[in-house]
Parts: sequence; structure tokens; C-alpha cells
Amino acid sequence: IVSWLPNGKSFKVHDKERFVKEIMPSFFGTQSFKTFQRNLNLWGFTRVSKGPQKDVCSHPLFLKGFPAVCQSMKR
Repeated sequence: IVSWLPNGKSFKVHDKERFVKEIMPSFFGTQSFKTFQRNLNLWGFTRVSKGPQKDVCSHPLFLKGFPAVCQSMKR
């Protein structure tokens, strides 16, 4: 449904429909993918809009295996 990319510095939602139905209600309190994307933008995430990495999201402080680093993120 969603996974980290091999670099551990970015992630991608592979199945948007399942992500909206199965993940978002429990973790994000919404079923609007646009709201999810808007919140990513507010938190400073970048998203690739074209090419083979389309829809890959990243933030310099959102790293696989380093959850404590996220505490430094600001909206």
C-alpha cells in the first residue's frame, strides 16, 4: 500500500485507494487523499510530480529507522 524507497529517505503510496480506505482513517482521521497531500506540504514534504519517481514524497527529517528525528519537524 505504502512503502519506504530503498534509500530510506522517501516513501511512496503505491495503492491510493487502499491507502485511503485502510490506512488514513486510523492514522490521519480523514479519508481525503487531497487533505493528506496538503498536510504533507504544510509539514514541508516535497513530492515528485513527473517521471519515474512520480508521487515519491520526502522530508529531510523523515527518515526510515530514525523516528526520533521527526520530533524536530515543524509545521
